[in-house]
Amino acid sequence: MTFHDNRVMQETYNQQLRSGVLQADDYQHLAVQALQQRLNELARGNKVESLYLFGPVGRGKTLLMDMFYQRLPKSQAIRLHYHHFMARIHQELNQYQGETDPMQVIAEFWARRYSIICLDEFFVEDIGDAMILARLWEQLFHQGVSLVTTSNAPPDELYKGGLARHRFEPTIDLLNKECECLDLGFGIDYRRLKNTDWPYYLKHGELKQLRSVAEKQFGKTKPLSSVTVMNRQVHCLWRNDSVIGFDFMALCSGPRSQRDYMELANTYSAIAVHHVPAFTYLPDKELVHGVEETYQREHQENIVSRLDNEARRFIALVDECYDRRCLLMITAETDIDKLYQAKQLAFPFRRCVSRLFEMQQWEHSAKENTLVKRRQSVPES
Repeated sequence: MTFHDNRVMQETYNQQLRSGVLQADDYQHLAVQALQQRLNELARGNKVESLYLFGPVGRGKTLLMDMFYQRLPKSQAIRLHYHHFMARIHQELNQYQGETDPMQVIAEFWARRYSIICLDEFFVEDIGDAMILARLWEQLFHQGVSLVTTSNAPPDELYKGGLARHRFEPTIDLLNKECECLDLGFGIDYRRLKNTDWPYYLKHGELKQLRSVAEKQFGKTKPLSSVTVMNRQVHCLWRNDSVIGFDFMALCSGPRSQRDYMELANTYSAIAVHHVPAFTYLPDKELVHGVEETYQREHQENIVSRLDNEARRFIALVDECYDRRCLLMITAETDIDKLYQAKQLAFPFRRCVSRLFEMQQWEHSAKENTLVKRRQSVPES
C-alpha cells in the first residue's frame, strides 16, 4: 500500500466534520493528529510509536482507531477486539504446550506477520490474563511490534483492585514507557446525541412483543427448545437463519463464556434476550435487626449485586454483539440507565449501556447481514 497524501486521515476526519457526521472535538483532533503522524512514519518506512487512546464511553475511540486501521497495509497490521486477541493467545498457548518458552514462540510468530496490532477495548479482568499480557507484550515490544489500542481506563487504572495486582504493575510501567497515552477527555458521549424511540429495548416488554419486533425485522421464526453453542446445548426460544431468541438466565447464567457469545454473534445477525433483570444490590439473607444490622449496612456500601456473575456475562454479550455488529434486542425490567445499581461493575457497565444506546439507531437487513455473518464465520488464519 502506498500513501500518496500525508494528511489522508486528517482530511477524512475533516470531511466528516463538514458533513455533520462528527462534531468538532479538541480531544479527538489531537488523537487524529497522533494517528496521522503514525501513518506518515509508516509511509517513510519508520517504526510506528505505540499509541494508547483512553477515555470514557462514547468518545469516539473505536471510530478513530478503525479510521486509522482502514488506512494501514493489511499485510502489516491486524485489528482485533481484546477478547478475540486473548482467545487466540490462549489457543496458541495450548498449541505450543511443551515448548521451553511458548510465549516467546507466540510473540515471534505475531512479529513475523504484523508490525502493528490494533486492539479495541484493552482491559484486564483476571490475574491469569494479567500475567499472559505481561510476558507477551514484553516480547512483542522487544520484537519491534507497535500497539495501537483503545481503553476506557489509562494504563495506571488497569486491573485496579484486582487480585495480586502488584504482579501486573511492571506491565503498566511497560505500557507507559512504550506508548504515547492520549486522553480523549470527559466530554460528550456521542452515542447519546441522536434521539431514539428505543425500538430494540423494551422496558417491561412481553416475550410475544420481543418476538414480534424480531420477526418484523428478520422474518418469521420457529420455536426451538435448544441450540448447540461451543459443543454444549443451550436452551433457546425460537430462531430463523438471522435471529435467535433466549431467556436471559439461559444465556447469561451457568457455564457461559466469551466464546459462546463470539460464536452466536458470528452466526446470527441479531440476538433477542427476554427479561434482563435489574442488577440491584440485595443481601443474600435478611440481616438481624439492631446494632449488627446498622453496622453491616454502613459497611457493605451496596458494592456487589447478587447477579454480578450474570452481569459480567451480559457485558461480554453486549461487547461481542457490538463488535460484530450483531443487533441485540431485549426486554428489561427497568430503564437502561438503571439496569446496574451496584458499584462493583459500574465502570464497565457504562460502556455496556452506551453501546446498547447506539444499537437503537442501527438499521439491519436480514438478507445482507446473514451474508456478512457467513463471511465473518470463516476462521481467522
